[in-house]
Amino acid sequence: MCRRTRLLYTAPLLAALGLWTACPAGAQSVIFDFDTGVPALTTGRNIPLDQTSGGIVAHFSSPTGAVFSVQTDASTGWKMSQFSGHYLTANNIGGNVLDITFSQWVTGITLTFATADFQQVEIPSTIQATAYLDSTGTPAVGSASAHGSYASDTMPMGTLSFSSGGQLFNVVEIAIPYQPLAAAAFCIDNVTVATLASGAFSSASAASYASGALLAPASIASGFGESLASGTESAASQPPPLTLANTVVTVRDSGGVNRQAPLYYVGPTQINYVLPDGTAAGPVTLAVTNGGQLTAVGAASIASVAPGLFTANADGKGAPAAAAITVAPDQTQTVQAVARCGLAPGSCVTSPIDLGPSGFQVVLTLYGTGIRGRTALTAVTATVGGLDAQVQYAGAQSQFAGLDQVNVAVPRALAGRGEVDLALVVDGIAANTVRVNIK
Repeated sequence: MCRRTRLLYTAPLLAALGLWTACPAGAQSVIFDFDTGVPALTTGRNIPLDQTSGGIVAHFSSPTGAVFSVQTDASTGWKMSQFSGHYLTANNIGGNVLDITFSQWVTGITLTFATADFQQVEIPSTIQATAYLDSTGTPAVGSASAHGSYASDTMPMGTLSFSSGGQLFNVVEIAIPYQPLAAAAFCIDNVTVATLASGAFSSASAASYASGALLAPASIASGFGESLASGTESAASQPPPLTLANTVVTVRDSGGVNRQAPLYYVGPTQINYVLPDGTAAGPVTLAVTNGGQLTAVGAASIASVAPGLFTANADGKGAPAAAAITVAPDQTQTVQAVARCGLAPGSCVTSPIDLGPSGFQVVLTLYGTGIRGRTALTAVTATVGGLDAQVQYAGAQSQFAGLDQVNVAVPRALAGRGEVDLALVVDGIAANTVRVNIK
């Protein structure tokens, strides 16, 4: 059963952040059998080719220029009892290398293979699969090898499996690593990958905790799960580091680019991080690794803005984490409290804001995140107590990564109204509504 809990995380200008945990989901398997994927493949189709199955795209190509084509037993005249319908076979003998690149991270792969040994040697040819993260030019995540066995099939057949033990990969290179006495090639079918456990790492704006996991580049997010890290650590400097408590959060965007997220806080059930600047709009996959081992994976949707306002009670509701600055006619300034908060959750009490006599102006300095990607200042609007309020500034502040600031002038017509709602809209997207007390 999912449980709700709370953890206090403090940093200058950022109120304590409440948290909730999400129920993790198990990993799944996705199969590429060259028959049921999209698009439908026809006999004789050569690589490079793509197949989509289970929302994952597999790209088949060869770094050596080897030619593999889609065939069936009927087209080849072979008998391959462990294959089903179409399969991929090498058109030439010797020197064949096949690369498979997946659009998402995976942690395991299994495939059915046959080696085209044209002379029945005592031990059929060995086939090997080597896994990489993003490129075969990087150090291998690992590899596995196997050889088939002779039976009633035309060629020796077998199953090749590799599991990374929780490490991420998305490229697999398949080859016969050395040539036997008789030249060999290989065929493959039923390529099955172990996908990541979606939903195990659930993210929301660290300010609003709005559901739906809509985030913006350079915004602060909170991710929740179970057993995310073996320890607890907070960032001690700016900009935040990419590793805390031996834990890393990697963001893979819709363009296939991987970026590590700066980390504000890491704990077993919560990670506060900054979505990397430059993350492309669209769906992203987030992977949490601790000591190089995968601990959780989640997904989010990226938009140019995803506005959220920090609140004093750290729950996305009630009084904002803000300062009320009174500007006198002579331009001297004083600061008024917006909320009086104790240490316990839910202990904040709004402090009345005095608008002062005629000629004075009160500007609320609000702190939020996911705002800086707006198209223009005119795209930021605010109402206080239902009245239009002038937005004097909206964008980044220089002290903390991912933290945004919005300056809103309080309409004088609200004097004496008491607690009223403050609503902020950025590029047509509403932030969480907060409440201020007007004297």
